[in-house]
Amino acid sequence: MDHIERWKEHAYPLKGVTIQLQGTRHSTVEDLVHQLDEIKARLMDGYKAGLHHDDDYGYRFESTDAQTQSIFPSPAGLKFTR
Repeated sequence: MDHIERWKEHAYPLKGVTIQLQGTRHSTVEDLVHQLDEIKARLMDGYKAGLHHDDDYGYRFESTDAQTQSIFPSPAGLKFTR
């Protein structure tokens, strides 16, 4: 068994959370971070999925404990854009 196969045996299935946030053109970064804080609170309370919106402003999220593939294209990475 090679290194990658050993790692997959150790780490998989993967856990993940998919989050989508939406604001209007008047929304600030702080508004969007507030939505992230709400999602964090729901996840910490045990919710696996949810949504809260008023048509054009809000969020939805879904968590899983059974991802079979990584969302990353390479074994390691670091990248930020301003």
